[in-house]
Amino acid sequence: MKNSFYLVIPAQQNDPRRLKEFSSKALQQWITELPTANPGLATRLLYDFIKDCNSIEMDSQMRLDALEIVRPSVLIIEDYLRSRLIKSGFPKEDNDGKILDVLVSIEKEFSIGYWIVLKGLTRRNVSWFQGKNAALAIHRCIRGLSNIVINHFLMGMSIPDWVWIDLHSLYKLSVEIKKDRTKIVNGTNQSNKASTPEECYKQILLLSLADPTGLMQKEILLVYNFIETIHFLVNLKNEAVAGQQMQCIVSTDEDKPPHYQENMNAKNDLDALYIDFTRLIKNLQQKEKSISATDARFSSMYVPKNNSVKLSSELLDYLGQRWSGIDLQGTLFFSDRLDRYIAIGLDASFELQSSSEADAEKNLEFLAQSGSDQLLSCVFEKTGVLSVGSLVSFRKTDMPEHKRSLGIVNKIVVAKQSGKIDFGMQLLAQQSAAVTYRPVDASEKDELQKALLYTGNEHESEKIYIITDTCMLEGDIIHLFTQQEDFPVVLKNRKNVGLGYWQFEYQRITEREKPAHTKKGYDFI
Repeated sequence: MKNSFYLVIPAQQNDPRRLKEFSSKALQQWITELPTANPGLATRLLYDFIKDCNSIEMDSQMRLDALEIVRPSVLIIEDYLRSRLIKSGFPKEDNDGKILDVLVSIEKEFSIGYWIVLKGLTRRNVSWFQGKNAALAIHRCIRGLSNIVINHFLMGMSIPDWVWIDLHSLYKLSVEIKKDRTKIVNGTNQSNKASTPEECYKQILLLSLADPTGLMQKEILLVYNFIETIHFLVNLKNEAVAGQQMQCIVSTDEDKPPHYQENMNAKNDLDALYIDFTRLIKNLQQKEKSISATDARFSSMYVPKNNSVKLSSELLDYLGQRWSGIDLQGTLFFSDRLDRYIAIGLDASFELQSSSEADAEKNLEFLAQSGSDQLLSCVFEKTGVLSVGSLVSFRKTDMPEHKRSLGIVNKIVVAKQSGKIDFGMQLLAQQSAAVTYRPVDASEKDELQKALLYTGNEHESEKIYIITDTCMLEGDIIHLFTQQEDFPVVLKNRKNVGLGYWQFEYQRITEREKPAHTKKGYDFI
């Protein structure tokens, strides 16, 4: 690997007088004085330091020691900035874009520092000691570039040019110098205490193959951590995997992520790697040990940073399909390529479908164009309104407001320049209706709760469901109010179908006839 396309080394100055600034003692003092209580200032100081360090000529060992001393502080800043990126949905605020730019700039400059070390060490035959440093530098470069990929996944944006080809080249270099399986100490916030360059490389490949456009932002980080615990079940090979219809191919001489291809169309390529998922798929089929029994995919689940990374059953099924080569498909609902009015959330959909006319000034609907047979495209005026898992109702522009279909957003893609959000959805119902309910033991003075009612799909059309924003109703009896009548029902088969939304199958209860009026005894006896 003679050059890096993305990690471009800046011109370096020969200034021996400044080298003392980067000694271990000076750096430890500088880190101690870093204003961690002011993240904005600390971020600026760290970025300026790393960029300055990359512009000064120094011994490889000194540079490597300096980078490793500063690294814990960089990881803290990375976690902080990344947490800012996932606080809200799409579209993102302008400030989020600025945070992304700063975060990527820090990670890029930090990776360039390790690349300077690596290039100096591999310019000639390396000794055993230098080889250990080379493995460390490769590991840190792959991890740094992986973080840049993850951050763009979090923002729903395409990966910058040359990042993938540099990742491929770094892995090939680790194989060439026989350091691909050298264990390197990780950061404190990772599941494994140590990992190899090959394991880091497999980790980002598998995350890309999970199709992050179909994951919630917090799921992207959760899945990345989960992969760290199961990557040993995946192997990289130099030839196609026997008996595997869909081949997963990494074109290491091209600037693109891994992709799936039919076995019959796969050509033997000396620069290609093949990912063998055989053991992983078998393991996922026996998923009891890997799932969290208490979490549903779209509930408010806690994302752990350390050990015991477990996923919901629904998310594990999602990953199994993606890693088997099955593309994420939305409902083929927009083949007519007509515009749609969309409303986001239960409250907006309920108001538009209720008997009273919706207030036009509330802007409950957005006009969206059909981007493809499966995707709608929209430029939203408000930020943070959409996420994978959002409940959406929609109608054709020539249909009345209450004639709405119901779906859950299952894919989000952000157009880099236009500001458009492309999104697909999984259809829940062709038509839904606004209803209200009250627990049977509640007072009539209690406020009625909102819900949407709909029938199942064509294979289970006899089943009727309601969707609510509470999960605490399974097995309960409620009084349901429609426009025509009201009656008691019992709710069962709870299912978390959307982000904060729960579907219940309901069964109507036959009310007992009231007894005929009978004469009462004398009240004075």
